[in-house]
Amino acid sequence: MEFLSKESINSKELLDQINLFREMEYKEREASNTLTEAQKKRGHYIELRHDNLLRTIRDELNIKIDLLNFEEMLKEKEQLNFEPMFIDGIFVSTYKDSYDREQIMFILTIDQAKQVLLRESRIVRGKVIEYLNLLEKKIRQLERKKGITARKEETEAIKMLLEYGNIPKEKHNLYYMTYSKLPFIALGMKRVERDKLPADDLELIKELENIIEITILKSMIKGLDPKDIYQECKKACIGSLEINQNSIATCDGIDRNKNNQLVLF
Repeated sequence: MEFLSKESINSKELLDQINLFREMEYKEREASNTLTEAQKKRGHYIELRHDNLLRTIRDELNIKIDLLNFEEMLKEKEQLNFEPMFIDGIFVSTYKDSYDREQIMFILTIDQAKQVLLRESRIVRGKVIEYLNLLEKKIRQLERKKGITARKEETEAIKMLLEYGNIPKEKHNLYYMTYSKLPFIALGMKRVERDKLPADDLELIKELENIIEITILKSMIKGLDPKDIYQECKKACIGSLEINQNSIATCDGIDRNKNNQLVLF
């Protein structure tokens, strides 16, 4: 199953940024008298339409889905306004246009968005990539802040566990370190500085730390031995990841057959 990345941008947002910097580039060229004859004759920058951007995304990322047929099938089944779903290498979702109609849009990873920009001018591409890098950084910072909160709550639960189990003071640091490593063990990752992790990994670690906190508290209520509580936490973390991995990427009656084609029930 594919998961929607935290570090992503939808095609409408990408369109806004492309047009913003297309207009900026045009005005700068106009001010410096470096417009081409064709640009001067036109008298304005070329505004990219969303349907053309979707076509570019499909071509650049080699996406085979026929959006028109797909949209018609969804309308027939009254399945517009669905949760984002992964189809042919990209997430598909919807938005409401200025006439309040549901329209298809793509949700791209930051890397996919950068790839699509290869067709833009050097100036526009550079400015939009600068925006994407800033967006990526802000998303990571936000997830890191959420993770810090989750880590504090988990630490409080561990502190309660130490008191509950009458753990000797000289072993406190060992307990904190052991539980701190547990999310990384469950994910099969080496423990690294969290500031260097992508937003998706930070989100997973945050969720696992929440699971650890809850499992510790529940286990103490049950009166389990501290050593058994660690095993319960480990089991809960691995179980949670297995549930996510075994989930089927479907959305309200939409599935795919063995040939990776859409099937509407």
